[in-house]
Amino acid sequence: MYMENSVITNILTRRSIRKYKQQQIPTEVLNRILDCAVMSPSALNKQPWQVRIIQDEKLLTDVNDTFIRWAKGKQLPGSASRAQEEGFSVFHHAPTLIIVAADKTNNYAPIDCGILAQTIMTAAHSLGIGSCVIGSMAQATDNDKHIKNDILAIDDDHTVIFGIALGYADETPIVKDRDRSKIRLISYRQ
Repeated sequence: MYMENSVITNILTRRSIRKYKQQQIPTEVLNRILDCAVMSPSALNKQPWQVRIIQDEKLLTDVNDTFIRWAKGKQLPGSASRAQEEGFSVFHHAPTLIIVAADKTNNYAPIDCGILAQTIMTAAHSLGIGSCVIGSMAQATDNDKHIKNDILAIDDDHTVIFGIALGYADETPIVKDRDRSKIRLISYRQ
């Protein structure tokens, strides 16, 4: 027997979006997503993250150019492997980019930031906004002190661990099979 409700449907229908319309997310929609983000659980409620939202086209271009320079000559997986192609965008031309940085002194920070990302993407999907985690941009952004420290105001106690592209989807991705065998129920009975 399957149980269905709007939360389960939202989780089961969310997909990573890699093609976006250029229509910007309205401020009230973005603010509601961020309302949900700050409610993300974290170990001891430490909230060991710094989050920055970029919607300025010039800054988005600067972040993308930083990644392209960093990627030159590297063998990268997925879409990042096309970094030197004309028109490449590490965040798939999304009109909004969220940068997430984790507290280096907190061992649970990467886990907590992952939970934060899931909350952001689930909330976004429920409001008709597509999303995609962009892990490949982390090192490039973290290593560029001008962008990290001066522009994004992320302090050196935090490390950029991923970005999240947000925007209205301009594609409907094919649902890929999932491997349920990686999840096993272990029960103990006397």
